[in-house]
Order: sequence, then structure tokens, then C-alpha cells
Amino acid sequence: MVLVDSGIWIDFLAGNNTSEVALLVALLEEEESVAFIDLILQELMQGCSDEKDARKIEGSFLPFVEICPQRSSYRLAAKIFRDCRKKGYTIRSSIDCLVAACAMESNCFVLHKNRDYRHMEEVCGLKVVKR
Repeated sequence: MVLVDSGIWIDFLAGNNTSEVALLVALLEEEESVAFIDLILQELMQGCSDEKDARKIEGSFLPFVEICPQRSSYRLAAKIFRDCRKKGYTIRSSIDCLVAACAMESNCFVLHKNRDYRHMEEVCGLKVVKR
């Protein structure tokens, strides 16, 4: 299963032709299980200009696996942040730490375009999709 970060979804929905979007398209064509966490969906929906577009985005996520963070996910996210900071990497988004924690707890790979995930891979063993 692959948990796809919001930056990839934004590019995908905007029709941007990036290497990460090409990987997402390949995963979808191969019928790989694709996952998201609720905060990713929130980020996408809050970027919409109206409720109609937000409902369309929400509906398009129905086929995907929704991973719901648990209390353990938040504890792990905080530990990921602290462990990375101890190694000299300050993760810029708490949401990214939560995405990583949910992926680790669910044994998922993360598809991303964000250098912070590379740091979490190095420090915490996060599994990421290799380009």
C-alpha cells in the first residue's frame, strides 16, 4: 500500500506533469492500494473555491484507503519530529510527521516530493517510493 502525500495529489488534480504524478498514475493503473489520511483530504478540500469542488474532491477519494490516525500515531509523530531534530533535521510540518507515523504503523510506503520525508526515511526508517 502507498500513502500519497498532499503535494502529489495537488499536482495530480491540477494536471501537472511531474515524475511523482507519473508514479501515482502508474500505481493507479496497476491497481495498487492507495491510501490517504484525513488531514490530506482536508488540505485538498480547503484549497477548493466552493463547496461543489470540495464535494467532488471528497467523492474522488472514495476508492482509496483512508487511514485514521490513532493516539499512538500522534505519539509516534512527535517522536519522529524529536528524533529528526536530534539528527539536525527540523521537519517543517507536523502533518508530515503524522503522515509518516500513519504510514509506518500501517506498513505503507509514502509517495512524496518533500525533502522532509527523505530525512524521516534516513532517521526513522520510513519507507518511501523510490523514483
